[in-house]
Formats: sequence, C-alpha cells, structure tokens
Amino acid sequence: MKSAKAKKTGKIILRIFLTLLAVLILFTVVTFIFHSIQNGQELDALKEQGYYNPVSAGEYSLNVAKFGNAKGKHTIVGMAGMGSGDYSILVRKMTADIEKDNLVVFVDRAGYGLSDDTEKEMTIENIIEDYRTALRNAEISPPYVLMPHSIAGAYANYWSSKYPDEIEGIAILDGSQLDENAFSDTEVQDVNYQRFLSLLSKIGFSRYVIRNYIYLFPEEYSAEEQRLGDALMLRTMSSHAPISEGNLIRQNTQKVWNEMVTNDIPKIYICSSWGARTKEELLEKNKWTNTQIERNHLDVPLRPVTYEGNEEIIDKILSETEKAVNETLVPYADKMGNCQIIFLPGEHQIYSQKPKECGDIVENFLNNL
Repeated sequence: MKSAKAKKTGKIILRIFLTLLAVLILFTVVTFIFHSIQNGQELDALKEQGYYNPVSAGEYSLNVAKFGNAKGKHTIVGMAGMGSGDYSILVRKMTADIEKDNLVVFVDRAGYGLSDDTEKEMTIENIIEDYRTALRNAEISPPYVLMPHSIAGAYANYWSSKYPDEIEGIAILDGSQLDENAFSDTEVQDVNYQRFLSLLSKIGFSRYVIRNYIYLFPEEYSAEEQRLGDALMLRTMSSHAPISEGNLIRQNTQKVWNEMVTNDIPKIYICSSWGARTKEELLEKNKWTNTQIERNHLDVPLRPVTYEGNEEIIDKILSETEKAVNETLVPYADKMGNCQIIFLPGEHQIYSQKPKECGDIVENFLNNL
C-alpha cells in the first residue's frame, strides 16, 4: 500500500518537475527570440545614425564611429570609462559644438558596444595596440587629441608615454586618480560567475533587469537616445573582454603609474567628483544627484541640500575633498606634465550632467592647442 502511494507521489513530483522545466525552456526560447529581434532593430537604428563602423584590429573587429568634420582642425578620440558601452551616445551632447570644426571618433574597446568580443587578456599593452590598429585600419591618422573618461585617463597617459608623437593633446573627463596604491583594494571578479551572467545576457535575460544595473540617462536625453544607449550596454554586458579588463585594473594602472613619462603634451583634467570647492557647489551637486536617485528609484539616502543641520557633514566632505585633491590629484597631474586641473563640480559622468559647460572647456582647450 505504502509503495503504491510512494510511486504515485513520485510520478506527481516528476510531472511537476517536467512541467516547470518545459515552462523554463519555453520562456528561455521566447526570451532569446525577442532579444534577437530587438537586437536587430537596435542595430539598424544605430547604423542609420552612423554609430556602426566595424574595423579590423587583427583577430577581431572594433567599432570606430566617426562624427563631425572629416577635414577639421583636430581629430578627437573618445575613450570610454570602465564598462561604459554607451559612452558614444552619452557624450555626444557634449561634443555637438565641437563636431562642427573637428573630427570626433569613438573607438569601442573589445567587448564594448558594437565591437567584437575576445578571449585575449585586456592588458594595458593590448588595449592601446587595439586603439592604434583600429584607427590605422580606419585610415584615421595621428596626431590625436585623446578624450578619455574615468579609467581611460590612465590608458591615455600610457599611450602618450609610449607614443608621444601620435598625441597632440589630452582632455581627461574626470579620470581615475592614480598613485602608487591605485585600485589596491579592488577585488578580482569570479570569472566563471561573470561568464554565467554574460551567458544569461546573451540569451536576453539582461533586458528584464537592465534598470538594476544601468541608470537612466539625465532628463535632457530623448527616449531614442536612452534606447540606443541601453542597446550598447546590453551588448557590453554579454561580453568577456570587459571582465578581463576589470580584473586587470590594478595591474594595468600600476604599470601606467610606474612607466608614465612626464611630457609637455598639453593636457586638461576636468575634475568633477572632487570638483566641489564651496558649500554652494556641493549642495548644487547634491540636488542633481537626488534627482537621479529619485528617477532611478534607488534605495539609498538622499544627499543633504540645505545648510541647516548639515554643517558638520558638509564641512567634513569639503575637507576630505581638498585633502584628496592635494595629496592625490595634484601629484598625478604633476607627473603627467603640462596638465591644468579645471574644477567643474558634478557627478562622475560630468559630460552628461553638464554637457554645455564641459564642452566649452574642451573646445577652449582645442582652440589653444
């Protein structure tokens, strides 16, 4: 009697398991088909707007998007921060006026945006050679004005140290601040786990959770710009190369620091993360940050936006910022050589928060080269 009941129960459990498995498989197939259709439509839109231009970098292709005046005064090479596959979409609000008299080029690193992925390690040497090879094969000749954001500021300094004749100037947009201990506390990602997440992204599951990982563009951007930015980020999230780049960040930045050659190539460093020098500037920055926190429904406390009751907190932040600038940023700029620090208070992606102000600074730099 018990044996018959056990068999019946086992069959019910097996039937439930198989049903759930079938549902999961069906959901996965539908997700993949929907993702593939969306990918195709997004790629068509990116092609129409001039963002798609794959060029050989050797074993794989990198995307080299060109905008502006092909016979302009300067050739500006945009270099994205870590994982910022949507850099070309975001930063073009800043480069709108610059493109009138200059050629602006965006080279997606391996695994970013519309570039191919690769299993090759993303060492600083490989990253720079990829940039140089892609530009050469796209028939875009030096000298270049590099326009890096975040970690790409380190890459730009390595490039100018190794190949100074190729670089006319460098405009760093809130670059990572390097010293001998830069990124020493960065944890190495579990590659197998990250590859599993990349596989889920390839299938299309990342579309369901993208807002948990990628914040909304500021309100000034259109719905179409947001859609195309998301499309580039979805492609980046499914790639291996950015994982390798992240795991080598300590090694790469230390190599840059140790081998950086102080030179006379003109440089500006737009400092936004540490840019607030007064209470008014800090509170203005906090107001904007709070807007983004609320728009993205982030579960984090809002920043103080008044003096009342916050004087000690604000004074401490300003004091710590001043210390960081003097002890880390100024020595970094000195080691670069011929580098002017320009304070523009705001978030790390200052080019999307204050595109006009940021663009004016870069345009003035170009005019003075």
